[in-house]
Parts: sequence; structure tokens; C-alpha cells
Amino acid sequence: MVGPAPQVTIIVPVYNVEDYLPETLESIAAQTVFERCSVILVDDGSTDASVLLAKQFAAEHPNVTAIQQENSGPGAARNRALDMADTPYVAFVDSDDILPPRAIEVLLNAIVANKASMAIGDMDTFPKRTAFLWKRPFGKGNRLLESVVDAPDLVFDAGPCHKLYDLAQLRAHGLRFREGVHFEDAFLAVPMLLKAERIALVDEVVYKYRRRVSGSSIMDNLFIREQNYWDHLELCETLADLRPELDVFRREVLERFLVRSYQGFAMRAHTVFGDADLWKIFEKCSRIYHDIDPSFIARWTADTRHRVPYLAFKSYDFDLFARPWERVQGVVACGGELHLDYSVSPALLPLTRVSAVSVRLEQVRLTGSGETLKLSGHVQVNGLPMHKPIRTPLGLRVRGSGLTVPARLERRSDLKSADDSREWAGFAADIPVAQLRAGNHSLRLVFMTETGQASRQCLISAAFLRDAPMKLSGDTRILPGFSGRENATLLVQKTGGADGRRRWRRMLLRKDLRHVASRRPFWKQRLLRLLTEPLMRGRDIWLVGERKDTAQDNSWHLFRHLRKVERRRNVYYLMTKDSPDRERLRGLGNVVTYNSFRHKFLMLHATKLINSYDIDSYMLPARWERGLFLKHLNWRIGPARVFLQHGVTDKDVSGGLHRAKTAVDLFVAAARQEADYLSEHFDYGDAAQRLGFPRFDALVPDRGHRRILLMPTWRSYLVSPSYNPSLPPRFPFEASEYARFLRELFASEELKLSLQRHGYTLEFLPHYEMRSVSTSMVPPDPCFAVVDQTQRSVQDALRQCDLFITDYSSTAFDVAYLGTPLIYAHFDSEEYFSIGGYRKGYFEHREHGFGPVCETAEETVGAIVSYLENGCVREEEYSRRAADFFAVQDRNNCQRVADAIAALPGPQR
Repeated sequence: MVGPAPQVTIIVPVYNVEDYLPETLESIAAQTVFERCSVILVDDGSTDASVLLAKQFAAEHPNVTAIQQENSGPGAARNRALDMADTPYVAFVDSDDILPPRAIEVLLNAIVANKASMAIGDMDTFPKRTAFLWKRPFGKGNRLLESVVDAPDLVFDAGPCHKLYDLAQLRAHGLRFREGVHFEDAFLAVPMLLKAERIALVDEVVYKYRRRVSGSSIMDNLFIREQNYWDHLELCETLADLRPELDVFRREVLERFLVRSYQGFAMRAHTVFGDADLWKIFEKCSRIYHDIDPSFIARWTADTRHRVPYLAFKSYDFDLFARPWERVQGVVACGGELHLDYSVSPALLPLTRVSAVSVRLEQVRLTGSGETLKLSGHVQVNGLPMHKPIRTPLGLRVRGSGLTVPARLERRSDLKSADDSREWAGFAADIPVAQLRAGNHSLRLVFMTETGQASRQCLISAAFLRDAPMKLSGDTRILPGFSGRENATLLVQKTGGADGRRRWRRMLLRKDLRHVASRRPFWKQRLLRLLTEPLMRGRDIWLVGERKDTAQDNSWHLFRHLRKVERRRNVYYLMTKDSPDRERLRGLGNVVTYNSFRHKFLMLHATKLINSYDIDSYMLPARWERGLFLKHLNWRIGPARVFLQHGVTDKDVSGGLHRAKTAVDLFVAAARQEADYLSEHFDYGDAAQRLGFPRFDALVPDRGHRRILLMPTWRSYLVSPSYNPSLPPRFPFEASEYARFLRELFASEELKLSLQRHGYTLEFLPHYEMRSVSTSMVPPDPCFAVVDQTQRSVQDALRQCDLFITDYSSTAFDVAYLGTPLIYAHFDSEEYFSIGGYRKGYFEHREHGFGPVCETAEETVGAIVSYLENGCVREEEYSRRAADFFAVQDRNNCQRVADAIAALPGPQR
């Protein structure tokens, strides 16, 4: 008996999805109307088992056809199946997604009952849900739209899935997928939305979209891949050509898509292309957007910086598009609002209005004489490039003191590291302490433009709160603080002598009592500190730590010196209860269990917080939320912050370590070049001191164990960091150059033979953050081993190796200090610096480094073999470089660091 003719063709392009395809096919077979469907699986030249899975599924189901083609992309695969389809309706499913059981049934019922051109259902993403703009029409029940004009946000859904199409209408409009481009599906999906006469909206989830880490290559990111700019521009050109076919209302919907969808590409194009390509993009965009009203563009762009390229297109100013920092160098004020200082006709004014201004204060410091208070921070004027100082004069207004002082722009390497257009976004202002009046003052940054003034409230930052303990200048006390949620303030008291001290203590007492009475965050800690402060007054308490479970780095060596040599009583080391490293602290005393009551109590009275890593991440008790701690408790305690570092700073890592981020009072450097770089480039001034690393005092070579140590550093974009485990990796480790290097290195037969011939073992010691993803790559071979850090510390592993291999890790400096030969393996330079956000600093490995630089696993193997054949002896040139860099090697580093910490002023209580 012949069954009813199929009504729906389900088209599935397949390419290298063996891990996901079975689940997708199961969901298709589970459709309640599966027998009324015809399924076409098009394998697009898969190199895994996908094609076999597709054929097996087709063999099991008579209404399924599986075909193969050479790899041509998903557009070509869908078009081939589209040409084969002979049912009234057609649906598209990606080969890693899932259809709920009733998906096709509800879509089919809706399109038939409403005689619609297409039916659209809701879609969820997994494992993490996504809030798409196009989902706004859902949640209001099933309904019929006469056209996309009734729900214009649907135009931003440029994919063909979770939809059912009338096949005859697709063919009548001549709609197909574009082949050989990145956004191939939008060439069919968006035109059909615009042309559809009736759209059945199904208020039910009919599709589950799997969100995978995009791209098999890290360099395939949306705005990094150059071809994406051209592909999306081709889409916009194709859609713009539809305008004559559309009525005025549909044309308005189309123009929403044209403006909103290309804004990210238009804004970033000048960072990707040279002038020749930029001119091509500029010409095309000028034609596409020529007739679109500027107010409409302003409405459908995210903010001013996204409007600037459209301003360039509308005013036909190529230089504004290619080099906006040369054409826009300031702002003008109008009625309290700010506009970019760019001459335009009144019609274009909406594109120049500044959508947002952010002003953050970061540091509050008294100058050496104590007569001037220096406030510094950063400003961000949306749409205003700050590659160089802007022309608009700035001032800092202290409301309540009737005082406005000039503010000067400062170059900030940390801001530039995140965005080149913010290189000169730092600012600083000097306030004469004598001109401050008593009282609580808010602070505003003033833009003194040619057309008038406009001001914006200065807000707090984490660094501002870390720097918030009271400043004492003669008889004037200044307490940085905040009002409301985050408005920065200065509380000033001008009374001196014993009376001033009494008034200040009474004011602090009132603050504490109000805080406790209102049960604000950390009220219990404020109360405990208030009650116990008389008992702890005068005790100089130093809290020392590394990561919560380690005692191997500079902090441990310093702590041992403080307890055994200086015999300091009030110095304590923080350590988790079950850490194997507690054994290293045996006999030293004053080891405090992390997160214990004693830990929390000592934090309330600490005068010095000392760590080799991030102080807040690793020293705050577990439930002390950082932001709330800084707001409500840190200023009351007022400890000095000491960063011992865990490696020589040779790269531009100012994005995380600039003083405007850390508010560190003492930054320990190992060499003069490093200290000078930190002082000038990271704004530490005298706070960066060449004292030498405490661990270097115990850095004595113990070579001769016939060990080679491989110790690459970590990649923040490949793992979830321990200090923020909820942050997912941005890219898959397996697809990285890092993983590829390890695979090729450990698979090298030449390396294995050389290790066997010379009797060496290559030991792998992954970075703390990379252990979970990398140790499994070491093969079970006697030539290789993974260092067990519970049995051997990092420092011991460094001391005991005869040859060291790293990429960019600062441990290369430790090895150079020891006199051990080393190899730099730069196997992923492009990824490391472009994706990882690192920037080169003062130290260039090829010019200043202590060993040869290799770029591939093959070159690295060659360098290893060469060193094994010469007995692992470092070349004279590299020895000379090491001696020049480490000019002082006297093993007095611990003592110098201890003296520098002791010299830091205690909290002004």
C-alpha cells in the first residue's frame, strides 16, 4: 500500500560532524510527521565518519536520501538538495542541531492553515541560551502576519532554520543560497522574509541551535577574518538592489537590516585593511547608504562610534572612514550635550551626537611634598578616537569647594593594549590641598569647548577603591569615597591637632555605627573590627600568600626569610587546609588556614597584603565579594599592597598590571631594565623597585640529572582561569597552535632517538592554568614525563634541568640566571599576540634573549638535538646577555624586599 505523498522536504548539509550528527538524525526521525517528510542529507566532502552515519540513516529509512559531493560549502550543499526537492514545503536543519518532536508538525499546520508563504517558530540555543533581537515578536501566541512589516525585528533573523518555506514561492522569487561566501544562508532567508505575503508565526520552540566555539581555526573570528567583511558587504549590496521591488514599508525594514548588520564591520574596517581595500568598501557603502536618512541610521546603530563610518559615507569623507582620529579631534557642547567636533549640515547632526561619556577615577595620591593631591583616571567619549591628545581642554571640578583645576591628558599603555583608539584617554589633575574646603565633594570632568561647557560625573573604579584609605596632608584629612552607586567623592576635614584627631575618630565611629545599623554589606566585619581595633592597634600585621594552595614562589621564600632570619612575629602565610605545600611551611609557624576565622580576623587588621599573584583573587576569604569588599571594607582597613611578581615583566601586560588597575604600593622587579619599564610604562614611579626576586636567593643550579624541561606559559583564551572559573574558553584548545605544537613535538621520532641516544628525559611542566587540557598529550613513553608538582616544586624543576624549553614564559629569566641553556619556541606568535592581547615590551627574544628562537616543532627538535650533542652548554653570547641583564646577583634579595616593605607607611588611622 502506497502512503500519502510527502509534504515537507528536510534538507541537511553535512560536514565533519560525527560527534553531533547522530543526535540530529535521531531528532529528525522522532518527528511526529516523519512519514510525511522527505529527508535529503548532502555530505559536503566530510573527512570523518559523517558520510557513513548519513548513509546508514538513509539505509534505515526509505524516505531518506543521502548523497555526496566534493567540499563546496553549505550553500552549494543546500542548493543541490533544493533542486532535488519535489514537495510543497521545505525546511532546513543544520547537522549539529536538534528538532523538538513536534517541530515540523506545528510549522506545517500553521503554513497550511494560513495559506502562508512561510512559517516561523521560536528557537532556543544550547547549552547556553541567547537573547536575540529577532525573538521580540514571540511570547504573544500564534498569529498571522500580513508581512514582515507587522514584526520588523524578524528581519534580523538571517538564518533559514526554524522556518518552513513554500517551495514554489522560493522558486518563483529565484531565491537560492549564495555559494562560496560566509553568510550564504542570509541570501535566501532575508529576501524571502521581505517578499513573503503571509507569515505564520508559531509561538513554540521548534528548533534547538547548538552554540559551538566558532571556527576550526582561532583566526576565524567574525571580525578578524578579512573575507567576512567582503562577504557581508556582498550581502548588503544584493539586498540593497531589492529596494525598487519593495513598498515603502518593507523598504524601511530592509534598511534596518542594512544599517544594523554592517555597523560592526564598517567600524572596524580601518583596523583590518589598507587604503586600497578601504576605498573599495567606502565606495560600495557610500552607494548603499546614500539615500538612508541620517536620523534613521542613528536609530539603528548601537552608539556614536558605530555611526562615525556612516557619517563618513553620508558626507563622502574617505579620510573620516579610514583615519577617523585625524578628522575628529575634539567635541563641542550644545545644551549640555556633546557632539563630535566635525563640521556637518543640520541633517547630519544626529550622527555626531555623543551617545555616552564615561569618566572613571583610579588613583588618589599626595605628591611628595604633600601639598598637592593628584587625581587620575580615564575618560571615554563614545565615538571620539583618542590615538593622540584631543584638542578640547578639560578641567576637574570639585563641587563644594568652588574649584576647577586644569586636567591634562596622559598616554596610557594599558588602555591602548585594549583599544588603540584609547591611547591618550588617561587624564590627571593636581588639586592644591590648601584650596580644598571642608565637606563632602563630588567630582566632575568638565569639557571646555568652543561652544560652551559640559560636565560629566566622575565615577569610581576598583583601583580608586583600593587607593581609598585616608590621605593626611598637614592638618587636612582627605578620604576618597563614593555616593549613590558609584559617584566618586572626597571627604575633607581641615581641623588639626588633637581636636582634629578626635573629630576624625568620631566621624569614623558614626560611619561604622550607621553601616552596622543599616545592615549594609560587611556590617558584621565592620562591627568586629570596631570592637577589636583597640586590642590590635599598633600591631604591624603582614599577610603573605601566593595562590590559595601553593607555597613555591617569591612569597614562600620571603615568608621563610621573615620567620627564620628576621623572626618577625606578626607575619602570617595563607594556605588552604588540604594543600600538599603545607609541608614546606612546617616549622615556620604562623600558617593561617585560608577562609578560617583567623584568616578573616587578620584581614580586618592587616597593614600589608603581600602576594606573588593577584591580591584580591587569592587573599580575600571565599565569600568576600571583591566589589563589595572594596566599597565597604577596604578603605576602613587601609593596608599597603605589595606585588612580589612571579616572573620578570618583559611584555606589555599593562592591561592587567598598570598601577591604575592594581593600586599597588610596591612592585618588586628583578632587574634595572624591568624596574625602569614598570616605572615609566606602567606608571609606578618609585613604587617599582629593583630589589631582586626572593626566590632567586635559593636559585642554585643542580644540573646533571639529564633532564630537559618543557614549560610553556598559558593562554587565557584557551582555558577557564582559576580566578574566574565561570569564564568559558574563547576558543577550543584542540584546534589551537599550542595543541598542534605539543602533538608534533611528542610525536617526533628524531627527538625520541636523540633522547634515547644521549640518555635524557624530556619533562613537561604545564602552566598551572593549563594542566587540565595539556597533560594528557604526553605519550606513555620512557622518553617523556610530566612533572608532579606535589613532589617537586617549579623552582627545583628549573634548577635540576640541563636544558630548558619555553615559549614566552618569564621562567626563562630564572633559567638564564642559573646559567642553563634554553630554547624559545614561538610556535603561535600570531595567536598569542593578536588573540591573547599580549603586546611586546622592552625585551625582544631574538635581540636580547638567552637562547635560540624556533617557530615550529621541527625547528625546536633540531635545537634540542644540537644542545644534546654539545653537552648542553650555553653559548658565550647568551651568557654575556644574561650577565648584562642581571647586574646584581648577591643573594640578598629577601632582605632588600623585607626592608622595602617595612619602609612602607602604615594605614592612616
